[in-house]
Amino acid sequence: MKLFSALIFLWASLLNAQTTSIKIQPIDLPNRPPSLSPALSFSCTTDYDPSRCLTGAALLAKVLERYPTERIGQWTFVLAGSAHWRQTIKQLGGDPESPAFSELGARVTVFEEELFETVDSRQAMVARRFGLPPGSILDYAVTHELGHAICGEFQEKLVEKYGLDLRRGIAPLCATYRKPTNAP
Repeated sequence: MKLFSALIFLWASLLNAQTTSIKIQPIDLPNRPPSLSPALSFSCTTDYDPSRCLTGAALLAKVLERYPTERIGQWTFVLAGSAHWRQTIKQLGGDPESPAFSELGARVTVFEEELFETVDSRQAMVARRFGLPPGSILDYAVTHELGHAICGEFQEKLVEKYGLDLRRGIAPLCATYRKPTNAP
């Protein structure tokens, strides 16, 4: 595989209108599930150990395989090393304790490395924070972020509902909003 670094800009207009960038390297999954759309791509930040990243990306692909990812079209999933995670999220104005975020305009979802570790106190802490049983945080994070991606939704309350629908095996019915019209 030809190695090269890409620079991806994540415009976080919803997160305090700040801009940050993450250096990433696209990866090819040798055992990519055939049911995954070819429109989905995977990358890792350059600070993430390549072999661990490949293992994590394969695990992410297996989780994604259970959900209607064909509804999101062209999308990049990035696995990010934990070393700079909190700093990056703070720069974006987000919650540094969150293990994932999506930038809808860039069509990118970024997952923290710790989500792919099998035994980790941070993973257990995040699961407790969200009231989840141990071992379920990756599926929760994936379905939450798919709620953003599938429905193009920014409102966390709706995204939570969409994620729950996905975990229950129900395709989310995305809300459609219309501007209120003023009657004369």
